[in-house]
Amino acid sequence: MNSKQAEPLALDTQAAVDTRARNLGLQAGDPWVGGYVDYRWKHSRPILEAMGLRHEGMRVLEFGCNVGASAILFARLGAVVSAVDVSADWIGLARLNADLHGVGDIDFVHVDDTRAPPFADAQFDLLTCNGVLEYVDDDQRAAVQREIDRVLKPGGMILLTGSSNRLWPRETHSGLWPVNYLPRALDRLWRKPLQRGLWPWVARHGYGRHYDNLDTARAGDFFARSRKAMGAPPCLLAALLWVAARLRVGWAY
Repeated sequence: MNSKQAEPLALDTQAAVDTRARNLGLQAGDPWVGGYVDYRWKHSRPILEAMGLRHEGMRVLEFGCNVGASAILFARLGAVVSAVDVSADWIGLARLNADLHGVGDIDFVHVDDTRAPPFADAQFDLLTCNGVLEYVDDDQRAAVQREIDRVLKPGGMILLTGSSNRLWPRETHSGLWPVNYLPRALDRLWRKPLQRGLWPWVARHGYGRHYDNLDTARAGDFFARSRKAMGAPPCLLAALLWVAARLRVGWAY
């Protein structure tokens, strides 16, 4: 197909993306909608490069795909990608978004209940979960995490990004202070459930199988190399690595 033939198709797909976004009450120009793929390319790709993964042919699942940004990123890197979401509307938008970015072969699947995703045991090499687990109901999260473990191959990786840390005084997504520290029983005062972050030990140990945290200073300076590629100031990197080396903890999940 030549460029003159491709351009109208791209314009039609962009119009379809814009229309689907508006139907969902979204603005296509929002950086977390229309610009989210570029954001993931800028912020997640340096992490993947620092990990030294061979993406070509890797089987990847995006768990809770939203607009499909992470799925599109991995597909553009050569992975074989599936993606799930509990919302059929979001799946439709993600599928259009993938078409727009030239990776329409992603397997997008709508699942009503992520405690029973339609995948075989040990099907994926890597599962990426971007700001999702903190939105899962507390009484369902353990079952969801066990399913994440089930569909991963032995030695597989979980790339958990974008989740608000409940130890932090400010909840990242809502910007509220200090809701992370308040018991859920107090939500009745606001007459609605307030968003809270994810406890680090749940993020790391909630899968029923042991996973090593690669985002530590002792893992080949993975943390430093990925943040340096993103343009973090050297003085900040030095301070964070100094603390990480002494506490033996990672900064991300």
